[in-house]
Amino acid sequence: MIGLDEQIELFKLVGAELSRKIECFIIGGSAMMFYGFKSATKDVDFVFLEEDEINRLKKTLEKIGFHEKKMGIEDRKKDSSRKGPVVMERKEARFDLFLEDIFAFRLSPGIASRVKEVHEFGNLIVKVVSQEDIILLKCATDRIGDSVDVRDIANKHTVDWKVIIEESLWQTKEGRKIFPLFLYDFLVDLKEDFKLDIPKSVLVELRRISEGMLYELEKKKKSKLTKK
Repeated sequence: MIGLDEQIELFKLVGAELSRKIECFIIGGSAMMFYGFKSATKDVDFVFLEEDEINRLKKTLEKIGFHEKKMGIEDRKKDSSRKGPVVMERKEARFDLFLEDIFAFRLSPGIASRVKEVHEFGNLIVKVVSQEDIILLKCATDRIGDSVDVRDIANKHTVDWKVIIEESLWQTKEGRKIFPLFLYDFLVDLKEDFKLDIPKSVLVELRRISEGMLYELEKKKKSKLTKK
């Protein structure tokens, strides 16, 4: 686990070692620390648009003592349908380096346009995604502790639910399954487990969208069967 001060010092070290500028988006617990929603995180999640920038950061991290963690057999089974992140580790610190896709989620133009903060640490430029996009990504990854993180964000930040719904529609259009359905289930669980004040209208809208998408999907399946 590392805190915000340790994270910043680490970024300064990386930025000083890089030979030229690279840009990345920061998500997850690392982004939450910049907003004051979290005091520490177990890993730093960076998302890149260029594979070359991941490779350059990887080499720089190796220079300062990090090594790449190779996936085990069970990890490969879980990641068989996608390209997982490059994972770099050193003692208590860990970097997860994603190339555009974060599991079942994609870094969209909307997410890029909603960046709230940009920090420069020498040649390392870090763009902090918005609070709404942190929530969406927590839904997409759905790891242990994600629900608690979303609860903490929603209790301290006035969430723009319209942005979240619109982004879920974009993700679905890009082939990211029926994302509004996953989002609906995630938020319902949050409301029930943590008594989180999620507007009823948001859940109603997400359910309506999800049911419509499921109906269209069923129609397509029946149409294919009829043609056969």
